[in-house]
Amino acid sequence: MLASSTTQRILWVLWPSFLVAAVAELLVFAVIDPADLHVFGVPVQAGRMPIYTIGFFFFWAVGAAAAALTVFLRRSPVEVNRCPVEAEDRPPECPKRPDGEGPPG
Repeated sequence: MLASSTTQRILWVLWPSFLVAAVAELLVFAVIDPADLHVFGVPVQAGRMPIYTIGFFFFWAVGAAAAALTVFLRRSPVEVNRCPVEAEDRPPECPKRPDGEGPPG
């Protein structure tokens, strides 16, 4: 179940960010000609296709970062508070031990 959940979350991040990158690419390069780009005052000596490609992957990375933050922040309290250690392997002072021998309180 964990693998499908992880796969699902990865797709929740990558697919919307891919769509956002495609739209951003269309909008930005409809206004900006790659042949007119300058970096630190120096004209870019690359063809249009490499600039389109770099721009697309840049927009995809920005969209993926935003989507990943959204997926991270929408975790339920159960997921946030889940103990990563198996119940039998928890230290004796852990209040979540199954035998109930944790400290009082």
